[in-house]
Amino acid sequence: MEYVHLGWSGLKVSKIVLGGMSFGEPSLQSHGTSSWVATKEQAFKVLKRAWDLGINFIDTANVYSQGKSEEIIGEFLRGIREDAVLATKVFFPTGNGPNDRGLSRKHVMRQISDSLRRLGTDYVDLYQIHRWDYETPIEETLSTLTDLVHQGKVRYIGASSMWTWQFTKMYYIAEFKDYEKPVSTQTPYNLLYREEEREMIPFCKAHNIAYMAYSPTAVGVLSGRYYKDGKLIEPSDNPRLQLSTGFYAARIYMDTGRFPENIEIVRRVIEVAKNKGVTPTQVALAWIFRKGILPIIGTSKVEHLEEAVDALTVNLTDDEVKYLEEPYKPKPILHITPPQ
Repeated sequence: MEYVHLGWSGLKVSKIVLGGMSFGEPSLQSHGTSSWVATKEQAFKVLKRAWDLGINFIDTANVYSQGKSEEIIGEFLRGIREDAVLATKVFFPTGNGPNDRGLSRKHVMRQISDSLRRLGTDYVDLYQIHRWDYETPIEETLSTLTDLVHQGKVRYIGASSMWTWQFTKMYYIAEFKDYEKPVSTQTPYNLLYREEEREMIPFCKAHNIAYMAYSPTAVGVLSGRYYKDGKLIEPSDNPRLQLSTGFYAARIYMDTGRFPENIEIVRRVIEVAKNKGVTPTQVALAWIFRKGILPIIGTSKVEHLEEAVDALTVNLTDDEVKYLEEPYKPKPILHITPPQ
């Protein structure tokens, strides 16, 4: 495993982030369909293999399986917590009350306590704003997060799925008012969705902020298993990509009517993989690594994790990168939570 600094910090993290969204109980999963959720036993197998492979960076959220993901990860980390870099998030509803959501001081303070209890730890290494809160002043949120750092409950703060202007506002208000500045952000990014190259990624590079990519293989589309006879076929084995579910990614990755170039991009990924003797997934991840970005690998299968780690040894040439990127055309932003 290779390790890098998390943005401007001195903290060293593995170049692969293990995502915990797939861990929990199917009946408790609130993000999309539930058949892809790993049981505790399955999750432990993935966590154990990740640990053995040197992955020390684990990312989850308070709402994944209504907190069950945090409980599973916390139980696994007993006895090895200090060697792990643990990240979780706050924003989404955790109840039916008017203060059971968002980024108010009240909600954030309660949620960090609940997350620490479920994780079985005194602190998290990275506490992230899961979405922008249009109802709470960012100054209130930043001052609260800064207090949590001073209290020792949080080491660093970060963000997820924001417009660049929102993240920029957060960063500069923190700098001007001497609040804790974000060390990282995460949004979807892959060969089929590269809109973050316009503003967010350049901003992060300019300020030495870590950028993490979720959905780095476009929810499996870049694996090539849905490519057949020059077409992308609607999957029957991936509930998160079935167009009938309305999962947001399906409208970007599988809508070849609006985005016919996606077919050609997947074809080229398969071609490059064949020429290099590796898998299409490894080519897609090697492209992410080439960008200096940390992919978040969320999986319930050990073999997918091993495939991702092996991608660290795949080196793409400049010509191969150009060939993979050439067909891309601009797409609509897909990950931002609109005002409520």
